[in-house]
Amino acid sequence: MPERAALYRRYRPQTFSAIVGQEHVTRTLRNAIASGQVAHAYLLSGVRGTGKTSIARLIAKAVNCPNAKDGEPCDRCETCVAIRDGRFLDLIEIDAASNRGIDEMRDLRDKVRFAPSMGQYKVYVIDEAHQLTTEAFNALLKTLEEPPPHAMFILATTESQKIPATIVSRTQRFDLRRIPHKGVVAQLGQIVEQEKLQADPAALDAIARQAQGSLRDAESMLDMVIAFANGPITLKEVDDLLGASDWEETAALFDALAAADGAKGVELIGRLVDDGRDLRLFVRRAIEHARALVFTRATGHPPETASEQMAAKLSAQAQGLSLDQLAKIAKRLVETEQHLRTSEGTPLPLELAVLDLVTSSEKVAPPPDARRESDRPAAARPPAPPATRAEPRRDATRGSVVAIAERRVVTEAAVTVGAASPVVKLETVRKAWGELVERAKERSVGKAAQLAKAEPLAIDGATIVVGFGEEFARLLWQEKRRPELEQDLSEILKTAIRVRCVRQPGVPEAVPDDPMLRAAIDTLGRPDRIMEIE
Repeated sequence: MPERAALYRRYRPQTFSAIVGQEHVTRTLRNAIASGQVAHAYLLSGVRGTGKTSIARLIAKAVNCPNAKDGEPCDRCETCVAIRDGRFLDLIEIDAASNRGIDEMRDLRDKVRFAPSMGQYKVYVIDEAHQLTTEAFNALLKTLEEPPPHAMFILATTESQKIPATIVSRTQRFDLRRIPHKGVVAQLGQIVEQEKLQADPAALDAIARQAQGSLRDAESMLDMVIAFANGPITLKEVDDLLGASDWEETAALFDALAAADGAKGVELIGRLVDDGRDLRLFVRRAIEHARALVFTRATGHPPETASEQMAAKLSAQAQGLSLDQLAKIAKRLVETEQHLRTSEGTPLPLELAVLDLVTSSEKVAPPPDARRESDRPAAARPPAPPATRAEPRRDATRGSVVAIAERRVVTEAAVTVGAASPVVKLETVRKAWGELVERAKERSVGKAAQLAKAEPLAIDGATIVVGFGEEFARLLWQEKRRPELEQDLSEILKTAIRVRCVRQPGVPEAVPDDPMLRAAIDTLGRPDRIMEIE
């Protein structure tokens, strides 16, 4: 049985009009070729799978095709067929990843002088050009400065910032964009139709979302799903193969966050883990969901790419989440995706993120009426009442007394054990503190020194109250380093832990001994503006 070529190779565009999502490039090239104003060197830059190599080959076809019309190759003549089949001697493709040295560029410089054997132009395509060595770039530069009239160079790269400015200045540069979601879905639909297959629109939509603007990636995923499904392609097959969670599960996460239901959120994560789902892919989809909610909240209507069901869900959720809340959720999800890269498969970073977002929602989220009020323009809101003396209130959800001062800073009054049963004994935390300090010392001596001076004061449910003797240290660990501290304590104590950092009661603010730190405080005026001490 003959070997079947991959979809992305069989459906590689053979004319400029077949290129998806890059009209700003193809239109310019067609006009230049039609008018005979082709450049001797081009630089094509863009992420993988957006059409750089395909466009490079089409340039070679168009400038050598004797029947080209309006800059389009005919794709029928001997030259076009030879290029399509990979047997055109005057199209030389060089992979700079494996031919990156000065010897290869010197060899190119020697051979470029010879006239083309089959066409009008000898076209050199250098793929992943940013991987050439400095010496190789210098050797190539001489050829680009004084190229033979029959030679054309096309450099393709995913990292244009690594191409020397001297090279870039001697080329015409085109930046390829990520292919729009609708364009990817439409192309997948055409492939399915030509392959005489059946596929649910939701399945193709899920593949396109996974590809993130790379058509080649989308076609490769479709190839795998076709082999896996062995029949009609449904969303379930896509999710089972690619490990991508259904958008309804992502929406369920935001339902839990909007309702401040931490248990529901953690249970959802547990189900994903039990099903063997890839949590990083789930978080990426959650980030996209947050982006869609921001768009819906800001514009009043869902993105055009959303299906009818998804659009209805986005509209409903956007009513219950303010832009401020969505910004916090998106920021924490981005941080969590980074933590999951190094967490060795544990779902803990995502669980902690959910608990943190839910607790933040409990503390600061306004009721629905107040949320609508906060979204009004400033000019339409009534003036704020004058500041009054801070009064303590009881947090009904956690039973702890919180002092609300003008700066909204948790004070020593918060070091009161609440009604929630502690998940671990305070004595156990204090015994484990030394291990925490040693772990921190491996990363930073400064962090370890600050933790060595800190002390676990109380436990409220799953929250450990940690006292710091210095205000700037408390602020650093509460605002910047708290996720790191929570993850370390959770791993050491083998249970999900949250942390609240407070000033140790009765400890006066210490005058820093470090002259650099003292100078920084004198300059900035406030220790809470110092973000890192080493």
